Amino acid sequence: MRVLGDPDVNETDGARVLESLLEALARWPDVGSQPRVSIEAWNSLTASQVKARQDKSIAAVRGVAGLRSATDQIRELGRLRYEPAVPTLIGLWEECPIRPVAVDAAHALFGIGSAEARDALRRGIHDQEHFGRFMALKVMVTDDGTAWDNVSHLFADECLATEAGLTAAAEALHLLSPHSFSQSGPEWYSEELRVLLSQDHRWLDLCVGLRDHEVLGHPARQVLKYADPAVTGPALDAARAARVARTATPAGGHPRPKDLVARYRDGDHRRVWDELGAVAHLDDRWRAEAEQVAALTMERVRRNASSLTAALIARGWPITIEQALPGPAADVEDRLRQLEQVTGTAVPPALAAFWRTVGTIDLVPRDTWDAPFPPGAPEQLTVADPLEIIDLGAAWYSVEEWQQELAGGHPEIAGPLEVTIAADYLHKADISGGAPYSVWLPHAGADPLVRDEAHGLTFTDYLRRAFADKGFLGLDRQDEWLAYGVTRDQLAELTAWLESVEYEHLDF
Repeated sequence: MRVLGDPDVNETDGARVLESLLEALARWPDVGSQPRVSIEAWNSLTASQVKARQDKSIAAVRGVAGLRSATDQIRELGRLRYEPAVPTLIGLWEECPIRPVAVDAAHALFGIGSAEARDALRRGIHDQEHFGRFMALKVMVTDDGTAWDNVSHLFADECLATEAGLTAAAEALHLLSPHSFSQSGPEWYSEELRVLLSQDHRWLDLCVGLRDHEVLGHPARQVLKYADPAVTGPALDAARAARVARTATPAGGHPRPKDLVARYRDGDHRRVWDELGAVAHLDDRWRAEAEQVAALTMERVRRNASSLTAALIARGWPITIEQALPGPAADVEDRLRQLEQVTGTAVPPALAAFWRTVGTIDLVPRDTWDAPFPPGAPEQLTVADPLEIIDLGAAWYSVEEWQQELAGGHPEIAGPLEVTIAADYLHKADISGGAPYSVWLPHAGADPLVRDEAHGLTFTDYLRRAFADKGFLGLDRQDEWLAYGVTRDQLAELTAWLESVEYEHLDF
């Protein structure tokens, strides 16, 4: 009689399953290998190299027979905890280009749980793919000792100084918040992770301390949001009191602004904005200067937008003046006052001046989404991130969502108000994409950053780049276009078309 879990039975069955798996793998001679890559290595790949990896993985899946049987055998080895299979499974996890095989091998290694298996999974903490990082963390939080002892090193300053380190730290925080929601409420990966902040206040202190972090703030706030409010409430109250105390204590005064308005009028545009950008908290004198400079700047932006839009339309770009430049909204002053009341601080001068003076810029050819693209204009430019800045009224849903977040919990958990200013470049091309471009408020300086956009620019510099590239912020993606099917002839036509667009460009 065969008894489930009997070591002798598992040994015999494991040997049989491993032998069958090795026979199946031997019939896949052309699959080859494709090692997993780290975030750092991935960032060094060209678009062509990225596409080559994707193509190899697709071809490998299509080119093998008996894939379902092989993955079933891999899962069975994990269920049987057959340790002699570990070297084979590590090879599949680290080298196999067929993703279902690699994923099942990782799960099987975790199920076997030997030191060798867990070490192999732990090495994936800086993988480019989320799954590798997830499995590494799954090992870490189930290692001997406490979760803090095993994972807290990911939050050391030297780790957070790199993109890979920030990504791993964010993944660790994600494990502490719900992974899904059902009719019965939020669901965690484990009960131990659900109560971790209550059981170990070092995690509570970490999340409270990270709640304003540029990258880790959102996942830290998500952890706090779903933790026990009886635990998080006092800690957040103390943090809020400390924030109020810091705000009430005047910082060292900035030197008096030196004729910024006059210098800007005389053409010293960039250096004036550089000086404004160096002031993190505008006092009354600096704000008065900044608002006048911003008004002058956005008047020049308005003239650029009018000239460029007319030039693009003349060359056949499928938009209209009415769509692209409808002008400032009638209720802009009311909206700005409401926004100041909501955030408790003045709207950054660059942003307020744009909404007052320009209102909206929209170069996205949305009318072509369900219609043929007109002849003469290069359709490839639809994925080149045409400039769009929406007015405050259109972005007001961002404010309402933030207010709902504030009303639903502790104010220190809501985080910054992320005001949407544009769709991302894929949504502009009617392709499902990522988060919209936004600015975070409150912002005590003159010129906030444009968030979730690849170039990491302030709002004014973002506009400068757009007008320098004739309204298209994604022209530096051309290697990606070539990798995904745009021919060099099409690229040459695109370049020639852009060169033919002439407009009077004013520096600002």
